[in-house]
Amino acid sequence: MTYAVPGKIRTHQVSTTFQGGADSPFTRTRAVLDQMKAWEIMKAVTLGTEYLRDNSEAFLPLEPREDYEAYLSRVNRAVFSPYTQRLIRAAAGLILRKPITVTGDSYWTEVFNKDVDGCGSDLDEYARRHLICSLTYGHSHTLVDFPAPTGARSLAEERAENRRPYWIDIDPTNIYGWRLDREVNYGELIQIRIAEKAVVPDGEFGETVFNQVRVIEPGRYRVYRQKEGDQTLQGTETGFSGQFTAPITPKDYELVDSGEFSLGEVPLVTVYTNKTDTLTSKPPLLDIAYLNLSHFQRQADLIHSLHVASQPMLILEGWDDQTKDMSVSVNYAMATQPGNKVYYVEPASTAFEAQAAEIQELEKQMASLGISTLSQQKFVAESADARRLDRVDTNSMLSMVALDLEQKLQKAFNYSAQYLGVTPPEVTINKDFDIDRLIGQDITALTSLFEQGVLDRTEYRQILVQGEVLPSANEFTSKEQPELED
Repeated sequence: MTYAVPGKIRTHQVSTTFQGGADSPFTRTRAVLDQMKAWEIMKAVTLGTEYLRDNSEAFLPLEPREDYEAYLSRVNRAVFSPYTQRLIRAAAGLILRKPITVTGDSYWTEVFNKDVDGCGSDLDEYARRHLICSLTYGHSHTLVDFPAPTGARSLAEERAENRRPYWIDIDPTNIYGWRLDREVNYGELIQIRIAEKAVVPDGEFGETVFNQVRVIEPGRYRVYRQKEGDQTLQGTETGFSGQFTAPITPKDYELVDSGEFSLGEVPLVTVYTNKTDTLTSKPPLLDIAYLNLSHFQRQADLIHSLHVASQPMLILEGWDDQTKDMSVSVNYAMATQPGNKVYYVEPASTAFEAQAAEIQELEKQMASLGISTLSQQKFVAESADARRLDRVDTNSMLSMVALDLEQKLQKAFNYSAQYLGVTPPEVTINKDFDIDRLIGQDITALTSLFEQGVLDRTEYRQILVQGEVLPSANEFTSKEQPELED
């Protein structure tokens, strides 16, 4: 996304696998490198067919002695089924199926929440994007930033100039490294390095793109940029990730910006869905992602087999070399010599049945790992007790993720309030995932009981809210709540 910094230079985060030297801001630390393989797997299953085709030799291997042109044809016929991506979006949808509630000063609810990132994203949109990233990679970050100082003399003047905090969602693949305080405040973040690309206007219509790293420490920041002559990286490319092994020496980059800010800590907030350590995690759906890739490979094999089988081979038995210029068409008849045979050869259908059965088994395995539960679908029949246990387990997992998201959004609001010197709002996210919506017949029956006096107004309204027919009180944006008519 675009890095919303005022001025002539526009920057955005960039995911790169360029390896710097031992003491370069462009160097990825060991903790980052250890997570990169899992990130590549998750990147593949979320970006889908186009990415897998572009990196086909990593995910759809070339068969021994296979002609490369035939291989490319096989790759271009392969289609990826986005089971993992659907699961991620379903989980995010369940967690954020109700709007996030923010209570506090009207500035937060009427101004800030409508554009939290300086790019027009409201709070719910930003949180959903943030959560999807965390479910994909295991964690994701929000950097709470603030524009450079101006001549404003009061909070009112700053608000009039729209000088306000803004949030930047950061993909974990854009983090090069970090430092923790191991002596005074054990585990406190004291340095973070974030990869960016700086887009600088060049002439009337052109632009120049630079690789750079932003280093943030308590109360200060620095920006290092590769020199213009070093933008073409030289080195040995290894693997599908485009990893360069050539080191970056100190002369390859320069300090282009530095400054201070008012916070005495690094304003970085991290949401975890499967934490392993500080700023490290394991993608919670990695096992499903591997099955999804295997499903892609098996499906590609089946599609290729069906393509080959749909074009049976014509066999001319007992003919000499004169047949090499012979054409075959539905508009021609062929006369044979005694002892010569003409027939087609095609594979047996049992081979396709075995491939299809293997694909179905992979789909069942993915379903058993949670796809059916989170997407509200069932690939296999389950007993009522099994469904109840699945719901309890799923709701527990979703509640933990929702709680962490709520706490981290609250922390981001706290940083934003510190920049402004005001009181932060309170954030609440729904943690009830037992969806039991009322249907038309249920509503008619309840209305009848209400009209007969069996249910009073409060009970009637409460049941309609629980059945998601009416919104809850904290979901109203207006000051007055609608009343039920008698």
